Amino acid sequence: MHCARLNVTHLILGCRDVAKGEKAKRTILASTLRSSTPPKVEVWPIDMAEYSSVLAFGDRACSTLSHLDAVVLNAGVSLNKFELAEGIERTLTINVISTFLLAQLVLPKLRETGRAQATDTHLTIVGSMIHIFAKTQQLCDAKSGEILRMLSDPAQADMANRYFLSKLLVILGVRDLAAKTNALADEKWSTVVNCVNPGWCKTELFRHEDLGLEARAMLRLIGRTGEEGSRTLVHASSAGKVTHGRYLSECQIKPESQWVTSEAGQNFQERFAGELRRAVEEIQQARKSSLDL
Repeated sequence: MHCARLNVTHLILGCRDVAKGEKAKRTILASTLRSSTPPKVEVWPIDMAEYSSVLAFGDRACSTLSHLDAVVLNAGVSLNKFELAEGIERTLTINVISTFLLAQLVLPKLRETGRAQATDTHLTIVGSMIHIFAKTQQLCDAKSGEILRMLSDPAQADMANRYFLSKLLVILGVRDLAAKTNALADEKWSTVVNCVNPGWCKTELFRHEDLGLEARAMLRLIGRTGEEGSRTLVHASSAGKVTHGRYLSECQIKPESQWVTSEAGQNFQERFAGELRRAVEEIQQARKSSLDL
């Protein structure tokens, strides 16, 4: 809604539940009734638990849009029950692998837009302050190339820690992606890649789990509304180059957890980022091979 009020010309809502997306579309359009130039709003289906759906969304964006100025990747789940999706624990599939798969798919269009319009474009991935609570010993003990497999082993999966862990992996992925994107960027115009914490919001994120009486009370007392949290997303998706590769909270650059920037954290980031890149490449290659058959 904030984007619509800021006079964007074309707003695309990627939704697993298209009916909810259409409801959001109607709300957005109703908020712009007094505008002389209301935005074009579209609802595109995407299920982050299915790689084929993510690939189709990315292909559609790159092949049908004349330009792409900003992308906000906001999908996420918090689960306390172990489930697999695409052979990987479901939280990791949605919050991490599919998120960075879609990021890689839209980056070429973002860079193309930046060059054509002589402007910076933006790729914002939603993280969370709770990455600081993630337990890291299991990560440090994991063998290179087997991190995702280990985390997708039901005998080793700590689901109480899984959402925290997924957001830690998101921050590490953003730091690596930003470094790689910076190396490829044009000297003058670039795609700003950052990670934003929208705060503790009263949304449907925790619909799959019981937070407990104390946490539910705290959420009602100090939690932000979805609308309030969304303001941080709009800020991050228009922030300057100084935010490239950085973690944002309260619309400011903030430090990540001490572990992220520690020697152990940086060593793990290098190992995990390499595995994540290979996983994304394999998904794309598998799609290409199936099309060639």
